Amino acid sequence: MSKKDEDKELLDTLEGIFLQEGHRNVTFRKLSARLGCSNRKLYSIAPSKEALFLNVINRFFSRIKKQGWETARSGKPLADRIRDYQKVGIDAALKSSSHFNTDIDSMESGRVLFDEFQEERISGLRLLIEEGIESGEFEGFHSQLVAEVMIAAVKHIRDPQFLAKSGISFAEGLTELSKLLRHGLLAR
Repeated sequence: MSKKDEDKELLDTLEGIFLQEGHRNVTFRKLSARLGCSNRKLYSIAPSKEALFLNVINRFFSRIKKQGWETARSGKPLADRIRDYQKVGIDAALKSSSHFNTDIDSMESGRVLFDEFQEERISGLRLLIEEGIESGEFEGFHSQLVAEVMIAAVKHIRDPQFLAKSGISFAEGLTELSKLLRHGLLAR
């Protein structure tokens, strides 16, 4: 196996660990033992556990953004393209645990990273909505307003108190929000 393939495999495994366990309850020593690598190898990726967590999660978010755009470029109707675009994010949310979400929220840099990711995804959604409005497939809503409402809704859905009160997971909340958006946009 090439060094590039080994590094990719290591990062993929770290991603799985962080998405399920977060970063607070793992140490470099435990990570290196589980990964079968040295602490030095992990320090070559990032100077601290928190930086490693953010690096790996940024890679995860970048892949979601890329996959989202790839699915949105199909020749399907816009409502289906939006569904597929949002499904990439929903599928990613299904991989994340409450430990991951708590750890992201507990770090200022984690919240900034997540919020920037969400805002980029919502910006992409806004472009798809504008395309649908221009083509007549969607009602003539103000696309920036729709995007801002989506950002606010996602931030609210991410709140652990809301999730506990509503009895749904983050992924379930995103799925419901996606359906609400798609069906609410369609031209009558």
